[in-house]
Amino acid sequence: MKKFNTGIGILAAGVLLISSCMKDNFNLDLLSDEMETEPVLNLPLLYGSFDMDELVEVIDTGDYTLEDEAGERYYLVYPDTIYWLDETVDFSSDLNQDVVTYMEMNLKSVNELAIKMVMQVFMEDENHVVIDSVFDNLGVYVGPSQVDENGKLIQAVENENSSTFDTDKIDRLNEVAFLRFRAGMHAAKGDSAFVKIYASYALTYEMALTANARINTGDLNSMK
Repeated sequence: MKKFNTGIGILAAGVLLISSCMKDNFNLDLLSDEMETEPVLNLPLLYGSFDMDELVEVIDTGDYTLEDEAGERYYLVYPDTIYWLDETVDFSSDLNQDVVTYMEMNLKSVNELAIKMVMQVFMEDENHVVIDSVFDNLGVYVGPSQVDENGKLIQAVENENSSTFDTDKIDRLNEVAFLRFRAGMHAAKGDSAFVKIYASYALTYEMALTANARINTGDLNSMK
């Protein structure tokens, strides 16, 4: 797990941007208090994957693994059953709403599984009580991958979604201690009693925060 302090990251990035871009041409002590810059910051928060071995750990409906002629392992998964997998990352921030002018959370995923997905990110306090969710309603829908009649992958499904934070949600970030990524997996019902999914296939995901921060040169001078 990785821990990021968003407030410190925004402040540090603003200072570094000005000193590295302007030090050859300007004396910061002489800059006007009214001069401002708005750096765009991209902070990685969470990345990982769920493969079939991890999924089967939470399945208690009699699923089992087999091998094909080439020795590749696969599972036979009951259709029309929803399975839930979670991943949690530490998070902390000390955001000043007067400094942050824009913020959004970005979630990218690649689904190799022939299973429909619903993905959500929950913001939790230090006691793991849910404060809010990143996406509205149930979350983000991701379709199943395309496979052939033998369950072999033809094409994975790539997805990218973003959620813009309003001022209330930005304020609530200061209460957040954990971000919990949750994937709800639903095997579609077909002609067979089982859905064949190879063990090497997975859902991979990455989440990042993008923010604009207004940095005033007068504030920077006062920190010197």
